[in-house]
Amino acid sequence: MKVKDWLKQKENHIWALGLSVVLCAAIGIFFDYYYDLNDDVLIKDILAGVYTGTPEGRNIQMLFPLSFAISLFYRVARGLPWYGIFLCLCHFGSIYLITERLLGFFKKTITKGMVLLLEAAVILTLFLRELVFTQYTVTCTLLAAAAAFLFYTAKGEKTVKGFFLQNLPCVLLVTIAFQLRSEMLLLVLPLICVTGLCRWSCEKPFFTKENVAKYGSVLGGILAGLALSQGIHMAAHAGADWREFDRYFDNRTQLYDFYWQWRPSYEDNQAFYDSIGMTKYSRMLIENYNFGLDEEIDADILQKISEKAADTRRQQASFLTVFKQACRDYQYRIFHKADYPWSLFVIALYALVFAAALKNRHFRFLWELPCLVLVRSGLWLFILYRGRAPERITHSLYLMELVILFAMLLRECREGGQDKLWTVMKPCFGAVLAALCLCFADNSVKAVCKEYETRENTNREWSALQGYVEERGGCFYFVDVYSTVRYSEKLFCNVDNSISNYDIMGGWASKSPLNEKKFAYFAIESMEHAVLEQDNVFVIVQAKEPDSLPPFEESLSGYYAERGETIELYRVDEIFLDGEEIFYVYKPVKAAFP
Repeated sequence: MKVKDWLKQKENHIWALGLSVVLCAAIGIFFDYYYDLNDDVLIKDILAGVYTGTPEGRNIQMLFPLSFAISLFYRVARGLPWYGIFLCLCHFGSIYLITERLLGFFKKTITKGMVLLLEAAVILTLFLRELVFTQYTVTCTLLAAAAAFLFYTAKGEKTVKGFFLQNLPCVLLVTIAFQLRSEMLLLVLPLICVTGLCRWSCEKPFFTKENVAKYGSVLGGILAGLALSQGIHMAAHAGADWREFDRYFDNRTQLYDFYWQWRPSYEDNQAFYDSIGMTKYSRMLIENYNFGLDEEIDADILQKISEKAADTRRQQASFLTVFKQACRDYQYRIFHKADYPWSLFVIALYALVFAAALKNRHFRFLWELPCLVLVRSGLWLFILYRGRAPERITHSLYLMELVILFAMLLRECREGGQDKLWTVMKPCFGAVLAALCLCFADNSVKAVCKEYETRENTNREWSALQGYVEERGGCFYFVDVYSTVRYSEKLFCNVDNSISNYDIMGGWASKSPLNEKKFAYFAIESMEHAVLEQDNVFVIVQAKEPDSLPPFEESLSGYYAERGETIELYRVDEIFLDGEEIFYVYKPVKAAFP
């Protein structure tokens, strides 16, 4: 009887753990796990020591406390895929936390089983791609969404201490999310604040000293966690080399992520480039991302180009014009297929929460739902106005909103009681979500299968390149940036955390202290010098270059010609896959007769 009582007591934990484990195992069996972008691969490489030879605590893209903690695991057991393990723990740990709390709203075992099936269907319909192709921006949002869900659905505590301790996991989840991807956490932070305000409005009476202290303690805990995280990060980056690189990184991000469309062309702005000391082929290196070759492209140069691009944008399109376009794009994404099925699930949940609150005569929804709509609209217009709305951001915003709305719906259902109308409404709510899943689940799964197959085929080329350079450990290879953008790696397959003898010619780690450390490991003074002067240094470019970019050979030869060096590019080798040339290996040398 004791075992049976214990199992009954821990029933929700067991069900939630079972769902998380089954999902994790099923995805691993049918798909494996991929890093979504080569950015994620580089993060892993830095943490694991693949990039510099030593697991690094300063990871550039995430804050130091978390980055340092993950690097420690690599130092203890270098051969394990700790970063991939961490991302999966965040994903399925968040699903576990949400599921365990969700099951607490239901009493009958059969009902809990149906709820688990519905939850699994929603995950497969909306979130399967994000679980298979992991991206730390989405991971950050999932942690934040779990925190918001737990906070909104928590049972009340009368004492300030009890309330804070009850919601301490929420504070920790938000803090970890901030350390993982600070920009994304700050983007969804207004939605977290709205969640807290709506939860506070459920208190009766609303405004008391105790409530101010309780909710203020959680808010203070979150702000303290963010401030402490940022403070430790700034202290770790206090050195002059890291401060200058952080400035360089910020300016590079501004140019490539927000003003790239308005970048000044060299032909129409030669006087401007002359004024900042930039030549034609240096400008071409910025165009094809291989700016690591030119040591003179620094934070000041990138800042001036960004400012010029920003001025061009203001001249070509006023604030009002861009804002109106953002509003049109926002409206289109809500009511058209651009964001199906995410947008349909959001609309459906707003309708369900409205119906549930109306049935309960909870007229606070007259300001709660409009407040949520106002905040989400502001966030969407912000990203659309800036012209930066990749799926990893838009899907994250939808995810956050869906989880908040679902928490509201659950609370309304719990407070609705067991009258006859509610016994009809609750199954109807589930039926609406199930119907949406039936409409879109098949297409979602097929889309993931198709993308997975494409990645499998595409990454065979990347595996061929890696195998080529690994076999030639005494050499070092610089790889053209655009020749690498299509590739990623699996989280748990073919794990090799030994140092890599190649680097890309640009990217967000270029010119960082980590980049300098890697060069020092291979006795490389600079990319510009090594490419031309060191016999064991070669350049790799894909055989089929994009037509939209300047030819690689022209940009490289032109760059050295501007510096008084006439060079010849010798194709010393080719990398083959299935009998077809996929990469060329070049050795630039000084021409015998310039």
